[in-house]
Amino acid sequence: MNKKLYNLPKYYDVAFSWDITFEIKLFQKFFKRYVPFDVKNILEPACGTGRFLVSFPEYGYHITGYDNSPEMIEYTQKRVADEGLRNRAAVITGDMRSTKFKTQFDAAINSINSLGYLLSDDDILSHLRNTGESLRSEGIYIVHLACACDKLEPCEDEGWIIEKNRIRVKTIWAIEKEDRQKKISYQVCKMEINDHGKNIVLEEQHILRLWIFEDLKSLIRKSGKFELAAIYDESHKQIPLNTHICGELGNLYYVLKAL
Repeated sequence: MNKKLYNLPKYYDVAFSWDITFEIKLFQKFFKRYVPFDVKNILEPACGTGRFLVSFPEYGYHITGYDNSPEMIEYTQKRVADEGLRNRAAVITGDMRSTKFKTQFDAAINSINSLGYLLSDDDILSHLRNTGESLRSEGIYIVHLACACDKLEPCEDEGWIIEKNRIRVKTIWAIEKEDRQKKISYQVCKMEINDHGKNIVLEEQHILRLWIFEDLKSLIRKSGKFELAAIYDESHKQIPLNTHICGELGNLYYVLKAL
């Protein structure tokens, strides 16, 4: 197949359709702990197929998402409409490098290393500044990502399988190599898809930012819009800010406090 993963929302949505209740509960914990006012209005950059857009309204929130893939936008708009959530969820076209809002949000979320597609310091700073300007002072931006590994081991991940609406997707997402000098992570995504008996194989390379903790902290500080308030792992355990942060700790949640 010639189409990229992010142009195929139907299959992307199946592959990443695990239960996010646990994650939403964690976000709610952050809202209560780090925001001195009630969080009601949430922003989601790179919202993809709208997993959070159709889930957060169930907990009483309003959420706005944006994405730069026309296919994702069309898919998510229909999903929001089909769920009858147009008064609680909205999705628009936007690029993480340039999108900002006049309406200020209480909190923002960025899941599964979507921020990694911003490769340069300038693009990351632009995003942080625009997002910071779109948040109320003392609101938070929750960013989910993994830093560079101390020693990258060959990946033996057998992937995961999810089936939904008679579409079965086996996904393997692996890091092939990390270039610390260029700050680039070379990754591969392979999907084996069975769509009502039709077999499809999708395999493509992804080039993402290689996050080094000291660089990440420096960019947060240079943005002038945030300070790093806390770090948590995926089991909800808080990680002290003076911890040696590396990829071996897995994907972590960084809680950025809007200044």
